[in-house]
Amino acid sequence: MDEDAVAALPRSPELDRLAAAVHDPTRRGILLFLLRDPRSLTVDDVAEVAGVHRTVAFGHLERLLDLGILSKGKRRGRLGKPAALYAPTDRLLSLQYPARQFVTLARLLGSALGDPGLDGGRVAKAAGRRFGERLAAAAGARTVEEALAPLQILGGEYKARGNHIRAGNCIFLEACGESSAVVCGLHAGILEGALQGAGVAVSVQPVGSVPPAACDYELAPA
Repeated sequence: MDEDAVAALPRSPELDRLAAAVHDPTRRGILLFLLRDPRSLTVDDVAEVAGVHRTVAFGHLERLLDLGILSKGKRRGRLGKPAALYAPTDRLLSLQYPARQFVTLARLLGSALGDPGLDGGRVAKAAGRRFGERLAAAAGARTVEEALAPLQILGGEYKARGNHIRAGNCIFLEACGESSAVVCGLHAGILEGALQGAGVAVSVQPVGSVPPAACDYELAPA
């Protein structure tokens, strides 16, 4: 195919940006690590984790910065030159073409359910509970770990400790906006349904968010 024909093909800047970010396996690994770590990290931190020279790490970090996927700050309060700190932006990485506005749809529905006259929080939690029960039943879950496994497949990262569950990656983060009570209630309902479906008699309530992308839930005897 000649250059003119290539130039005439449809282009998507968003797909090009994502492809550039994940094409290199080392850069892809660095990006995934940063997305899962709540801290801002230095070049030396990333180089150690990735097992590469700091110059290589710097190149990948700056490339991700240029693509708008990372932000860059400075570590203050120490002697010498302040170290650069890299962290993910709040811009969602999504491979979607043609474009679909699922996040906007979720926010609009959340806003509608958040109307004080609708008792939308209760409705959302009940819907989440039914969904969680179906997930647990399909998986044949019988323990907390087995109940959470289907949610891990959906992209969540859950850790249960005592009477708390932390969702390390809130799978509904972008939908929260001004409707966090509804969305977190829905999420709590999913957890509650999955756990109850596995025979764990608890109720689940949202506690709050843990920056940059986590949220906590509290368990109590049902």
